[in-house]
Amino acid sequence: MTAAESLDDRVLGHLAKGHTRADLVAVLEAARTAGIALRPTWVAFTPWTTLDGYREWLDFLAEEALVDHVDPVQYGIRLLVPPGSLLLDLPEMRQHLDGLVPGGFHYRWTHPDPRVERLAEEVAGVVAAGAERNEDAALTFDRVRSLAAAAAGVPAPAPVDLPARRPRPPRLTEPWFC
Repeated sequence: MTAAESLDDRVLGHLAKGHTRADLVAVLEAARTAGIALRPTWVAFTPWTTLDGYREWLDFLAEEALVDHVDPVQYGIRLLVPPGSLLLDLPEMRQHLDGLVPGGFHYRWTHPDPRVERLAEEVAGVVAAGAERNEDAALTFDRVRSLAAAAAGVPAPAPVDLPARRPRPPRLTEPWFC
């Protein structure tokens, strides 16, 4: 596993990850050269996620053949901001906070773009339904990509072309690890 979190350098800066998109691309290349199958983890929805950025991330996963390396739950992960988080010190975060969730040990936040907020809810539903059906990760990916395209008002991209029987990288037994 590797905590990639985002491809957007601005988001990575807010999260103080200490790496850039270029670093992630270099790590992927080095891992492939070494025969290592990376399983990056992501925070798909942050207050700084844009609709275009989300769609670009999904395209990146397809182009880099990472669909089987990313558990579908990752497509809907929403930034969790617990009490004491350093993110609470950022004015860029505070402006999106809606208060502490009673009994939830985290702050609720709302995305500034209602389309992204709706997309996050829809993606969470599609991912949960796919997991319940034990759906192929590529099919869930295609459903999520279609939702993102619809949210942006553009045609859905072609489905990823992956054979039903294909070697898959090692994975955890429980996909809801985040």
